[in-house]
Amino acid sequence: MSGRIARLWPAAAIFLFLLCTVKPLHASNYSCGNPSVGHCYADAVWKEKPQYFGAFSSILQIGMNCSSNCGGFVNNETWLVDYLSQACVSNAFGACWVEAGYHAFPGEGNPYYFWADSRPLTSSTYNNHFLNQADAADFTHFMIIQDARGAAGIYQVWIYNDTQSVLFNGTSTSNTMSANTVIIGTELAGTTGASAAPSQFQMNIWAVKPLGSDYTFWYNTQVDKGSDTSQSPPTGSWLIDPSLAGSNGGIFTTSCCG
Repeated sequence: MSGRIARLWPAAAIFLFLLCTVKPLHASNYSCGNPSVGHCYADAVWKEKPQYFGAFSSILQIGMNCSSNCGGFVNNETWLVDYLSQACVSNAFGACWVEAGYHAFPGEGNPYYFWADSRPLTSSTYNNHFLNQADAADFTHFMIIQDARGAAGIYQVWIYNDTQSVLFNGTSTSNTMSANTVIIGTELAGTTGASAAPSQFQMNIWAVKPLGSDYTFWYNTQVDKGSDTSQSPPTGSWLIDPSLAGSNGGIFTTSCCG
């Protein structure tokens, strides 16, 4: 399925799958490094196309927290990544990316919206931008797209709510990556005390060209599962296969950390 997001919003209806109210899973011990390295993932990864100009996913906000002694964080997010360009392979992280989602800090209660980037630079390579605290129990929509309307190396990040209002807009600059990967899922760091109720990632689509003067997100839906990882914790699986007709990119579900 292909289409466009006029004025940066899906023209097709997004089908919301209602969940019963659930509490976060009880936390247990795990081994997922620290805030900097050694993280655990439950994710779906697409590398089928030579280049992805953008990515979009609607993520269900759920009960999520990281206790004051968790030693890390837990988050749900989407990534647009370049693992191949030489300038990205040579930076401090061995890749360039732009990511967006919501992120639970130690002892902070509700998670925060955020976006971040890793750029093909030797200094100031990685930057995190933490925004307002997120409210649970509805879908938030995360969009990342290369911006070709002006100078090179620009990516725009938009975070929308269910009323189609823009919550946040961020801009990644000095970022000349050529993304070859789209990822959705949960990231976990630390050793204990994180929890996240089951969440859903739906309306999983990718941009077929950069943002132009028409200010339109031209897209295709994901039509296969790509490759998926479930490191238990966190856990992840496909609830609805993206190859099914009318699935709108499928529904991937994750939870953590019981």
